[in-house]
Amino acid sequence: MEKIAIIGLSCLFPDANNPEQFWQNITAQKDSTSDVTTKDLGVDPTIYYDPNKGQPEKIYFLKGGYIRDFQFNSSEYNLPPALLDSLDDTFKWSLYAAKQAIENSGYWGNQNSLSKCGVILGNLSFPTKSSTQLFSPIYQQTINPAVRELLKDEDFQLAKLPTTAKASAQNAMISGLPAALISQAFSLSSNHFCIDAACSSSFYAIKLASHYLRSHKADLMLAGAISCTDPLFLRMLFSGIQGYPDNGISSPLDKSSRGLITAEGIGMVMLKRYSDAIRDGDRILATIIGNGLSNDGRGKHLLSPNSQGQTLAFERAYTEAKINPNQIDYMECHATGTLLGDTTEFNSIETFFGQHQAKPLIGSTKANVGHLLVAAGMVSLTKTICSMNNSIIPPTINITQPIGADNNVISHKTIVKTATTWPNNTPIKRAALSAFGFGGTNSHLILEQEK
Repeated sequence: MEKIAIIGLSCLFPDANNPEQFWQNITAQKDSTSDVTTKDLGVDPTIYYDPNKGQPEKIYFLKGGYIRDFQFNSSEYNLPPALLDSLDDTFKWSLYAAKQAIENSGYWGNQNSLSKCGVILGNLSFPTKSSTQLFSPIYQQTINPAVRELLKDEDFQLAKLPTTAKASAQNAMISGLPAALISQAFSLSSNHFCIDAACSSSFYAIKLASHYLRSHKADLMLAGAISCTDPLFLRMLFSGIQGYPDNGISSPLDKSSRGLITAEGIGMVMLKRYSDAIRDGDRILATIIGNGLSNDGRGKHLLSPNSQGQTLAFERAYTEAKINPNQIDYMECHATGTLLGDTTEFNSIETFFGQHQAKPLIGSTKANVGHLLVAAGMVSLTKTICSMNNSIIPPTINITQPIGADNNVISHKTIVKTATTWPNNTPIKRAALSAFGFGGTNSHLILEQEK
């Protein structure tokens, strides 16, 4: 199976408008999470905040990773500026990241090539700030009479959301329209759609994009994922399922961690068949040699990961790559910081990599920017490509009690806690990245780069 070359990279993460800024942040061991503000949430957070876990209609955790001070220039795209200005950040961030990836690939202005470029974007069908604004009047019209009758209060009225401008009707189409707008804005091909594979969406999008390239349905593919859900909805959701740490500590790969920190952002790559990239003299950032996917199917609870499903994704990735796991120098774990999630991933890694006598260096960047959910894999991918390019693995921050034991695959010996030179003086660097999602969507991506 032909390898896939990554020839362009872009991102918009907390505190980082591009991969260079992100690299500077993680090498400086910067924590880019902070308490949610009224501007972030759309309302005063104190209205809904209750530090006691499990309170209905309340949030008990305020920290998150947010995109702030982002400036969008609607005149840079081949679409009416008035339309773009009326759209939600979901669309604006998508256009920004796509433009950055195209420029980074060297194909900006090459319309002949771009006309054969498709787009696959991971995107949750969750409400956004603007879609909530559109649908709240319908919700209020339905709910108000029922609440009045329940309370025996004819004057009861649900509070209206504060708005500064009327939301465009286009904001209702949050599922597939972002990919279509990217295609329209840059005159790309008709191969464009969004997918939802939960927190594995980034690598599922890359897998599908790779299929389009290998089947010659496209010559270039933009692939990535975005996390831009209405912050109040998201915070209510994760408070409801008690995904946030009740002790305030989220430190992936650390024994003390008891929950995750949700975050927002987007990442994107430009992909091309490896042979074509070599032929055309493209700058190859890294090469995808394996991408294993699986689904738990009829396994545990929706929110309970299954080690067997994760191990199957590992097996499929290394079968496709035709390498032994002991050839991996570094592995970027999914490692969200939740006790159940991290323990399951730990067991999966011990089972699979242990039997191959593989002990790669281990890390996670979720302590730096939070968990970008659908776009989590793009954070891992951006970090790993930058690490390969610079031959340095940044430290996983906030580790005081590393999980694992001395003889385990994951232990205080293998978790990267200080900046570390890329290991093994071999002609090819190899790295593995995992992403696991709600519902049992599992993915494992293998990259290589010639030194």
